[in-house]
Amino acid sequence: MGYMPLRQTVADYLMRARGLECQPKQVAIVSGVQEALDLCARLFLSPGDRVCLEDPGYPGAGRAFEAVGAKITAVGVDEEGIQLSKLRSARLIYVTPAHQFPLGITMSLPRRLALLEKARQNNALIFEDDYDSEFRYSGRPVPALQGLDRHGCVLFAGSFSKVMFPSLRLGYLVVPDDLVDRIAAAKSITSRHAPLLEQAVLCEFMDKGLFGRHIRRMREVSRRPTVGACSRARARG
Repeated sequence: MGYMPLRQTVADYLMRARGLECQPKQVAIVSGVQEALDLCARLFLSPGDRVCLEDPGYPGAGRAFEAVGAKITAVGVDEEGIQLSKLRSARLIYVTPAHQFPLGITMSLPRRLALLEKARQNNALIFEDDYDSEFRYSGRPVPALQGLDRHGCVLFAGSFSKVMFPSLRLGYLVVPDDLVDRIAAAKSITSRHAPLLEQAVLCEFMDKGLFGRHIRRMREVSRRPTVGACSRARARG
């Protein structure tokens, strides 16, 4: 499941920054969200199971689910997120509520609560891809679906490669307590574990507060107008 000090650090970070309710034992260190998708697809889906995806959405998720024989249903999004009125009964629902890919919509709190209730009623799992949650520039942060979940139906995944650098193949998958053993067993016969040295270095980087400093710096950089935009503004002026 990964280097335990890093799992502890990630759990602490997610509870503080994203409002998750989790223990270190629920955190699996993976190579990224794609590995998390593959693990969950093979463990929790059977051929013919229906999976609902946002439309438009992340193509890599659909490919992972199709690889195990799942039937994909594309569900449109509006200004509050995935449209529940068009959501069909499914075994799994994949969403990017923090920053919908590719439209950038943040799922509203009422929509999040309604989605959780719909999943509970249909005994469905929700795969919450926390894509780009670190880069939010306006409005109050909305708690992650996992932090609002009271029935253990949310699988929560994120990646460090998107906020640091692409070749750092480290991410995390947070699973409900009753699914921990299944994830651990699957990893033991597939990837075994992520590279230990990189895990230890990342753990120290986070524990010393350098990860938080990096995120704050990158937010400031991203807020600045680009050189091209400045040139065009001067030309118009």
